Amino acid sequence: MKRHRAALLALLAATSAHAGIEPLRAIAQRGGKIEPGRYICRQQYNAAGYTEKVVEIASAAEYAYIGSQRYPGPMKYDVKTGQMQFTGGKLGNGFEGFYGRRDNGYPIFVLVDRDLAPKADAYDLCVRRADK
Repeated sequence: MKRHRAALLALLAATSAHAGIEPLRAIAQRGGKIEPGRYICRQQYNAAGYTEKVVEIASAAEYAYIGSQRYPGPMKYDVKTGQMQFTGGKLGNGFEGFYGRRDNGYPIFVLVDRDLAPKADAYDLCVRRADK
């Protein structure tokens, strides 16, 4: 698992160096206590073809993908690095996230589709809805 994480972080670094894509730059402070709530996710770099995803974070160990219904799944969260590993459910195959705070203190995470990375379509910026 450490090898996979190191490879993904290296891939993200290479992406920013070669394509001008810096998917984690929206996160000013990575990690910290995860805030439960409903997060709205939109593609970070492809506004023309974006798809909206809704992810509900219940705790550091549980999430739900919201589509035509609620699809719960387990996850692991590293409070130090902000890495979110979706270990089951709709996001369990091929997705992971990086959680933290923006400059203004609002919670945010970047959802990464490992199958598409380093293409621009691979990164969704997820912001917490204030009312959920």
